[in-house]
Amino acid sequence: MAPPTSNTPTDSTAENISKVFTKTDSLQLQLSLKEHYHNRVPHTEGRVGSLTAEQTTKLRNLWILLLAEFETNERIPVRYSLTQPAIASSDSTDDYETTGVTALSFEPLETLSTKDKQTKKPPGDEQAMAESTQKPKPSGSWLFQWSGSSSSTPAKSKSTTPAASEIASIDESASVSESNTPATLTQSKQREEEFEDEATRRRRHETVQAYLERTQPDCRTIVPMEFKPLFGESLGERSFRSAFWQAATQIGDPDSWVLRFLRARKWDVDEALCMIRKTLVWRTGQAIDEVAYYGESALHHHTMDSGLAFACTRDNLGNPVYVVRVRVNFAQNRNIVAIKRFLCWQIETSQLLSGGEADGRVTILFDLAGFSRENIDLALVRTLITLLSNYYPETLGILILHVNSWVFSGIWSLISPFIDPVVKSKIVMARNAKEIAPFIEHDRLIAEIGGAKPFEYEYVLPSEQENRCMADSEARQTTENKFIDAVDRYEAATRKWLEDASSDDAVETRSRARASLNQAAIDLDPYIRSRTLYHRLGFIGTDHSVTF
Repeated sequence: MAPPTSNTPTDSTAENISKVFTKTDSLQLQLSLKEHYHNRVPHTEGRVGSLTAEQTTKLRNLWILLLAEFETNERIPVRYSLTQPAIASSDSTDDYETTGVTALSFEPLETLSTKDKQTKKPPGDEQAMAESTQKPKPSGSWLFQWSGSSSSTPAKSKSTTPAASEIASIDESASVSESNTPATLTQSKQREEEFEDEATRRRRHETVQAYLERTQPDCRTIVPMEFKPLFGESLGERSFRSAFWQAATQIGDPDSWVLRFLRARKWDVDEALCMIRKTLVWRTGQAIDEVAYYGESALHHHTMDSGLAFACTRDNLGNPVYVVRVRVNFAQNRNIVAIKRFLCWQIETSQLLSGGEADGRVTILFDLAGFSRENIDLALVRTLITLLSNYYPETLGILILHVNSWVFSGIWSLISPFIDPVVKSKIVMARNAKEIAPFIEHDRLIAEIGGAKPFEYEYVLPSEQENRCMADSEARQTTENKFIDAVDRYEAATRKWLEDASSDDAVETRSRARASLNQAAIDLDPYIRSRTLYHRLGFIGTDHSVTF
């Protein structure tokens, strides 16, 4: 692998830029996306270390509002815990639909089975169809199950509150249209899928934990089941403050996380705060901290084993590259909830791979080689776009479509109208490795896409040993106490900085507090996040250093 390319522009680069742009003391140099890559100039505008006086003021104002929010001790309910029954709100004025919780709800993988054997009815019986598409209420036992054969799981009641019924309606309609449920199948197809064999059901619903238990009789639970939220929170809710710090400490500098929202909302402070709030409501509602804790054990084994998406290299600006192999994606091999959970986990994990100069950004390379109509999956695309646009702003660096199939042109005409203009501006199309080279040089591009990097995806299964520290409750508590103390000191330093930003002492104190908080977050990570495939491949070190 070629050594990392320096992000420092060369003299010739500066000369080339000056031919096109005029830079003055009062005008910040602006480059297009392609020009950033072609000239190897990192994105610095609106980021830590490159803020204008006006942008610094906006950042300070947003921190004033955030600290005020912390003081309110606002509680946010967990709507879709991985181990607890779903929580239905009694407040019909909930704005969960607009925040996206309803669209991305997590349910047991097995509950979106094409048909449940306990509810088989003759085709054409409308009442039977309605009953067959009802999803059972989650229980504490479903996390690592794969089949829908548990007779102890009751059907979801129809007498729900307005918010819960909306969720049921949306999820059921999604399962009808995206998971080949009986309402959209011919009678012959219904009869065929009524008798879905055991191997098919495993392929569609089996989690990594369930696969290990089936194939390795002596295998124990690879992640301790005793999930505990940070800050001593209860399982059913999180405070705005705890949800914020769980998210904002993933990429090292909390300012970097906050600035994402300011840039996404064009430096409108109130709009940025609103977006942060919606993101934290979504993260809490979906129990993203649990998704990170249980990790691959609760993910769909077939999706992980097939290598649908994986990180394997860096682009020319140092951002980690995720390759999405569209040809291995067949909707009939998994349900939509499996892919939603998988994408959330991958994006969360990407923050470990994209620290430092990458500032949390990632590059996604959709490899459409061998693409056919059977690989069409609009649900996957919509979910990814929703996540990146609404809940992980400024995370996407660039999206490369490696296209050599005429089939995709028709699909693109269907997809493109739904893509956010900001996301669309980051999309480039390339027919071969030569056209990809301006973004990912040949030595970094993996061989299967025409590059020289000798990487072949192979899913390395997790083991109980890699997460053994998660069972050490005493060490976890000691480490968490240090993290909480670091958060308190960072908040105090931020308040001092807000009182007098011109004070060198205030700036230095906050800088030291930031370094301490970053180290405390790194120390705590093995207790609250199960190890990942990228740890096992050696990409992520114990000190969170990244080497591809």
